[in-house]
Amino acid sequence: MRAGRRVCSAAVGMIVAAGLLAGCDDGSRSSTPAGGSSGSATTTTNPAITTAPATTASSTEPGATQPAVSMMNINGHMTAFPPARLRLDSDGQNVIALLYSDDPREALKSNYTGNSFYLRMVLDVTDPAKLAGATWNYTAPSSGSDREADSPYGIFLGGRKIALQPAKVSARFKVDGEVTSALILGNFQVLDDTPGRGPAQVLPVSAELPVRIDIDTKR
Repeated sequence: MRAGRRVCSAAVGMIVAAGLLAGCDDGSRSSTPAGGSSGSATTTTNPAITTAPATTASSTEPGATQPAVSMMNINGHMTAFPPARLRLDSDGQNVIALLYSDDPREALKSNYTGNSFYLRMVLDVTDPAKLAGATWNYTAPSSGSDREADSPYGIFLGGRKIALQPAKVSARFKVDGEVTSALILGNFQVLDDTPGRGPAQVLPVSAELPVRIDIDTKR
């Protein structure tokens, strides 16, 4: 059954990778940041998660009720990814959250066609225990010097055939009993170095991702 789910996710990833750019905007539209005002129009809608939510689990305990897939709304397309994990660390001043997909071993192969994500967030809290309500707000440098095709951070479709890097993105965390979710809303820039392609395309992305949490206890 697990293999079937991976094949399904890979197939969805390739379909979306082939078609989501057709409806790209030119970056003139913007999304309302997570937790921001609801008075203005947005380009995204929060995706409806129909699978069971994940429970907060230790790094050695599998989340028994965690969804088999994570879902993101990318430019109006519901896109499947492996389950989401969240690793919490500290830089001495702020909690550092690494939100990433729990990719299968096949993801290391050059012919992998599944989707994945890996996002580093500097949160506005100093203690992992205050994760509920913590936020992340990011705006990419206008120079684009930090936006490189080989960056490990972003959303990757069809293996790494299409890379989306954060342009203006916000995230917050919701804790409901034992269930923790990461809520993401914002715009991601499509990395494409094809000569003559024109202005960089920007896609709206929204997601509510139940996560499995790992906390770095080495510090």
